[in-house]
Amino acid sequence: MVKHIEGIVVELLQHNDFHKFQSFIREHWKKDHIFVQDTSIFEFQHKSSSNYHYMVAKQYDELLGVHGVIPQVQFDEFLPRDQIFLGLWKVLDTESVGTGILLYQNILNEYDPEFIGVIGYNDQVLPFYIWQGFEVGIMNHHFVLSPDKTVFKIANVPSRICGKNINSASTISYKLITESDFKCLDTSEIYLHQIPSKSDAYIVNRFMNHPIYEYHVYAITDADQVLAICVIRPVVQDSSIVLRFVDFMGPNDVFALLGQFVHSLLNEYEAEYLDFYSHGIPIECIEKAGFLNRQEYDDLIIPDYFEPFERKNIDLRYAYKITESQEDVRLFKSDGDQDRPSIIGV
Repeated sequence: MVKHIEGIVVELLQHNDFHKFQSFIREHWKKDHIFVQDTSIFEFQHKSSSNYHYMVAKQYDELLGVHGVIPQVQFDEFLPRDQIFLGLWKVLDTESVGTGILLYQNILNEYDPEFIGVIGYNDQVLPFYIWQGFEVGIMNHHFVLSPDKTVFKIANVPSRICGKNINSASTISYKLITESDFKCLDTSEIYLHQIPSKSDAYIVNRFMNHPIYEYHVYAITDADQVLAICVIRPVVQDSSIVLRFVDFMGPNDVFALLGQFVHSLLNEYEAEYLDFYSHGIPIECIEKAGFLNRQEYDDLIIPDYFEPFERKNIDLRYAYKITESQEDVRLFKSDGDQDRPSIIGV
């Protein structure tokens, strides 16, 4: 839907206006932003056959503001178009607050979202989401240290911190899978436990077909039954490896059984640690899997920024709004646009 208010046109970004969008980001947000340097990530996240999932405000054919959208349908045409995440939101400093609100209102008009989520926004936007009735908070940040490491080059680990004992009695196993493996796996049950909705096609297109990052997708099984899907992204920094656990699909109680899986991954990749940002997985399930809570240790550092690398803790804010029950909302690092490249050549 296009709205004309006081000479301002608000619409989804058209393919032939992409150069204007890049100029806007370069001049008014960040001159070396990944969307300016490279088109592949932007098209991967936002391009549809008829336009881009990006609301823009224009006046006299010049952009006044932009607000990104990533619908779940972007990665699977059969997922709901009305489940969306919001991305970069920028309005010219010379514009009123009303222009930014107009962008948001037109997103609501265009997508009529059943679920709308945001991850990683700054403190200045928090009052807006509270005003709009979003559930807001800070994502949980958990980690598991390698028991084989005594020197940590990426994390800053106080000597008093040690790993938890895990229950190794579970009969579950795990397997690194490819796109073709989905043909042989019955995953029909694992996607019933969360909002926003996900699917086999979502996993293939969001992770396996990513234009830059290399994700590793694991099926967690018990005998021939698929219990869950886990997505890991290895990161190499200064010849050291860490593992980012970026998505999980399956029942919450299965997460509690992942302790041996996580320790096997740390050993297999020779990684310093594995970390996990989440909202909606019960804390007791995370702790049963042997994870520690980063936010409970003042002098511990488990970095989040690697492009460029910064040895500091980052609290990721979340906000979401949903028309139905909120009990099944689960959010992870890869939702929205949090887990994307920030520089070329990663």
